[in-house]
Amino acid sequence: MQVKEFLTIPDENIVYLIPEDQIISEIARLFKSGSDADHPDEVDDSTEVETICINEALKSLKTVHTFLIQQENNASGYMKLMDKIEKFIKREQINLMQQTTINKYFR
Repeated sequence: MQVKEFLTIPDENIVYLIPEDQIISEIARLFKSGSDADHPDEVDDSTEVETICINEALKSLKTVHTFLIQQENNASGYMKLMDKIEKFIKREQINLMQQTTINKYFR
């Protein structure tokens, strides 16, 4: 059965027409989630921040470090900051690799 046959009322040869604005509002309603459609004031527009792994942070830090080395102006102050950031990231990496004991959970 084709669409035109399905929408045609027998005996009258009338095709059911849907106004375009009704189609758009119906599509919008379908794409809304069930809870948001009931409470439009409670729509959550926040974005979730992606978690970055330590190895990815270190790779990015090396890229910035290389950029600072290529600069001809006084980037030495920034290089010292880069060293501090690298030490912080490596310290966090070491802390994550340490074995956890049950005593840490009861402090």
